[in-house]
Amino acid sequence: MDEGILIQRLKQQDSDALDDAIRQYARLVSAVISNLGGNSLTAEDVEELTEDTFIAMWYNTDKLEAGKLKAYICQIAKNKTKNRLRDSVKHNKVINIDDVSAESDFLLTNDIEEKQASMILYDAINEIGEPDRELILRRYYYYQNSKQIGEIMSMNAQTVRTRLSRAKDKLKKLLAERGLVL
Repeated sequence: MDEGILIQRLKQQDSDALDDAIRQYARLVSAVISNLGGNSLTAEDVEELTEDTFIAMWYNTDKLEAGKLKAYICQIAKNKTKNRLRDSVKHNKVINIDDVSAESDFLLTNDIEEKQASMILYDAINEIGEPDRELILRRYYYYQNSKQIGEIMSMNAQTVRTRLSRAKDKLKKLLAERGLVL
């Protein structure tokens, strides 16, 4: 279906257009949520977040732009997933850092060059070793703040910030050695 027509129908609050959007993008949205959530989300969580994504889109149709519907829906899905992961951390649910894998969690793109860059990043993160690997993943993958990380890893928040800074420097050096500059 033509995206421009679909957006027009969505803006007119045509419920059939919502059904069409769900049919067209539900698998993509579920994949984005699953990839970002990794093993931290159940199948029910993914289904619920997918539904929440389309509900949010439905109530914000004024923000839809031609040529950007897919990106907009994916961004909503990412935001909903990040919020869920943050909430699960706040409620002391355990996130297993070892569940992060290159195949399922880092490779959210279909672009070959981006996948290669993601693999290089993933390998470099693994190479920096523990606990720096876990600090990087908790901060930049699970979006935990220094205080949350410190509580989980039994560190002072300032120590977390200092170690993160040093870990980022190590990571930048490793990436530069591999020809990947951030």
